[in-house]
Amino acid sequence: MFSLKSLFGQKPETEIARSLYAETIQAARRPAFYTGMSVPDSPEGRFEMLALMAFLVLRRLKSEASAKDVAQAYFDVMFDDIDSNLRELGVGDISVGKKVKKLAESFYGRIRAYEDALAAPGEQALQDALSRYPYRGTEPATGSVECLARHIRREDAALAALAAETLLAGEIRFAAIDADGKGVA
Repeated sequence: MFSLKSLFGQKPETEIARSLYAETIQAARRPAFYTGMSVPDSPEGRFEMLALMAFLVLRRLKSEASAKDVAQAYFDVMFDDIDSNLRELGVGDISVGKKVKKLAESFYGRIRAYEDALAAPGEQALQDALSRYPYRGTEPATGSVECLARHIRREDAALAALAAETLLAGEIRFAAIDADGKGVA
């Protein structure tokens, strides 16, 4: 199908955002989150992990003044993908826009909650935010929330240490999770 995008090409920030988003999806789908850390392996649980990992990437992008356009492109790429996935799942064309809008609003709420939680001293605020979102309505295995909170702190620190040049080249490195999902390799 012909489009103006194919005629003029994508903006560089969109290409960078697509690369970062592809890595984010892979990170959010790591089995250890759903087995060792007891995040529900459901569409909702997977959205929650995508939202959490995307929040961390956006947080890092926003810390770089030169990455403002990439951050916006990343958000756009993410919600274009969510729109496409809803359509593939058979959600009617008429209701897709409303569902995407609702998911975007819920994502903004999660951003606020996670920002506040990471800024708070200690681990309780982050554990509370994780209990409210990825673990909502479930009874996770003992220690799972604490384990995920420690992992998110490590992810945040690893992304903060990532060189701006690497990030703006569309490359990202997420922290490793060991085989049982209970820590870092």
